[in-house]
Amino acid sequence: MSARRPAKPPHDARFASAYPPEVAIARLAAGVRRRGLLPPREEVMIGRVKERRVVLERHVPRTRNAFKPVFVGRFQPAGTGSILVGRFAMHWSVRAFLTFWFGFAVVWTGAVIAQGIAGTPRAWLLLPVGIVLGGLGAGLLALGRSLAQTDIAWLSARIAAALESPPAE
Repeated sequence: MSARRPAKPPHDARFASAYPPEVAIARLAAGVRRRGLLPPREEVMIGRVKERRVVLERHVPRTRNAFKPVFVGRFQPAGTGSILVGRFAMHWSVRAFLTFWFGFAVVWTGAVIAQGIAGTPRAWLLLPVGIVLGGLGAGLLALGRSLAQTDIAWLSARIAAALESPPAE
């Protein structure tokens, strides 16, 4: 019996609604809680909903995961309805931090190799530091992604439920 990881969900997302943008925005906003001083005690969708910018994330009580996906999108009119177009990705600050982290690991390793080639005594002893930094960063990233692997499906289901119901005639 083989344990296969599920296929990676697509990061780009489109959610169609039969409602005009103003109504769709109000319906989605009704299911979203704003980030407050104290975190909610139940699992909820938190963020901001406006026509030009929608930012949503899943809040799980008593957990913190900076690597979780965040939905960022915007509403666009489509005929008599609307479409929420966006993308699931890690928060920009986490991506910036990871760029710095892995960049530092590469620069460290390159500097140690350059010092070793230049003949600096015992420079090679510092080589594992760069490798450990890269491995530690990759391990943290893998752990964070595995903890958040259901977040995209969870958020997608909540967004679709808020937008899909056809208007009463």
